Amino acid sequence: MDSAASRVERVLIGFAIPLYLLTALSFAEGRISLFSDSGPDEDSFGVLFGLLAVLSTLLYAYIRNLGSKPHGSSPLDGVFSRESEEEMLARLREEQQEADVSSMGSTWAEMEKEHLERTLGEEE
Repeated sequence: MDSAASRVERVLIGFAIPLYLLTALSFAEGRISLFSDSGPDEDSFGVLFGLLAVLSTLLYAYIRNLGSKPHGSSPLDGVFSRESEEEMLARLREEQQEADVSSMGSTWAEMEKEHLERTLGEEE
């Protein structure tokens, strides 16, 4: 199974390609021009498609560049994980064993014992 980051990469490319096509069509129809004054047919909102395409491409390149770095080295790792499903399951099982209730019992008993000793010591 793919990691969440690889799925996001596919979504970003699937989002960027149609936006590049829309931007190219806008240039072809004269809705966007870069070097001339805005005419009556030009739409200033059309530039937004190109900006979103470039932004999604940059985000794709950033995620793709993080591929070899360890998990947790990027602020985006909190949003979507770059771990494979097997690595994530192993990490979650380890965390689950660390937080197991059976190991908490002895710690809880020690805390209760100390509390009772303090309470009895105050009463005397």
